[in-house]
Amino acid sequence: MFKYLVGAALMSLLIFVAEAEAQLSIQAIDVSGDSISKGFNAGNSFPCSNGDQETYNWLTSNTGGSNLCSAGSEGVFSIRERLQCLSGTGILARTPNSAASGATLLNNFASQAANVRTYLDAQSGRKLAAVFLGHNDNCSGTLTKINASCSSADLDPNNHCRTRDDAFERELRKGLDILITISNTRVGVVAPVRVSQLCNFTTKSNCQLGGNCQFLWGTVNICGSLTRGCSNTQITDAYNTMKSYRQILKRVTEEYAAIPIGGASPVISIGGQTVGGALRSFGVDVVYTDAPWFYKFSSNQLSCCDCFHPSGAGQNTLARLLTTGLTCSRLNPCCRDTGDPLTEGRCSQTERKMVHYRGLF
Repeated sequence: MFKYLVGAALMSLLIFVAEAEAQLSIQAIDVSGDSISKGFNAGNSFPCSNGDQETYNWLTSNTGGSNLCSAGSEGVFSIRERLQCLSGTGILARTPNSAASGATLLNNFASQAANVRTYLDAQSGRKLAAVFLGHNDNCSGTLTKINASCSSADLDPNNHCRTRDDAFERELRKGLDILITISNTRVGVVAPVRVSQLCNFTTKSNCQLGGNCQFLWGTVNICGSLTRGCSNTQITDAYNTMKSYRQILKRVTEEYAAIPIGGASPVISIGGQTVGGALRSFGVDVVYTDAPWFYKFSSNQLSCCDCFHPSGAGQNTLARLLTTGLTCSRLNPCCRDTGDPLTEGRCSQTERKMVHYRGLF
C-alpha cells in the first residue's frame, strides 16, 4: 500500500510538472469559438451591451496592465493572464480573437481555423490554438421540433433543424486538418457546456426586461428550442444533441492526437464529402478537455442580461477550469452520468468522488 501511495504521488507530481512546463512554453494564443469566447454580455449589468465584451473572455482577455498577475478591473483572470503570471512575460494573442458570436461548428469552424493558422503561423515559439464550438449547432435550431424541410441537408428536420451528427463530424475534421498544420502548436479542443442546465434557472432575475429568465426567454428567442418552455422533452432533446456532439469531439480529437508527426489524418467519406489527408506538423500536439461538460454551473455564473451567456464570474470559472482542470469532490460536485438524459441534462445528480478532468494543459 505504501509503495502504491508513493507511486501515485510521484505520478501526480510528474503530471503537475509536465502541465507547468506546457503552460510556461506558450507564447501566442488564439481561439476558434462562438459568443462565449467573445465575452458576449459578460458585463452582467444594466444597461446590457447585447454585444461582444471581449475584455471579459476566458482565453485572450488582457486587462491587468503592467501587473502580469492581475485579473484587471473586470475580474476575469483569463488563461492569457494566468500564463503571463506564471511565466513572468507577455503572451501574444490575436485582437480581436478569431471567434465570432453566433458561430456554429458546421458553418464557421473551417474558416475560423484558417484565421487562427494565419495568425499563429506568423508567431514564434510555442502556440495554443483552442477550439470551443458546438453550442449554436444546438441553439440556433427552430422552435418546432419536426419540420418539413430545413435550410440545408446538413440540418436535421426531425430535431429542430439542428446540425446533423455526420455534418458536425465532417466539419470538425476539416477544421482540425487545418490546425494540425500549424507547427509547434498545442491544439486544444474543449467540450461544450451542458446548456440544458439553463432550465435550472428559470426563476433567476433578468436585468434587461425585468422579471425572471423564463419571462425573458418567452419574449426573446434565446436558444428557444430549449428555453421556450424548458419542458422535460426539450431538456432531454437538447441534452441528447449536445451529448452526441461532445462524444464526436472527444472521439475525433483523440483520433487526431494519435496521428504521428508527419503522418496524415484519416481520409474518410462522411456527410456527403471526403475529408482528411492533412499532415501533422512538427511540434503539434492535440488535447481534449471534458471540464466544461461535467461542470455544474450556478446562477451567478450566468449573465442576468440574457440568462444564457457566462457572466464575468462564469468566464473566470472557464479560465480556471481550462487552465488547471476540474476536480470533482464533496465541495465541488460535478455532473454525474446516470443513464437518464433528463437527470443528466439538469445535472441534478452529482459526482462527489475525487475525479479529475484535465484542462488544456
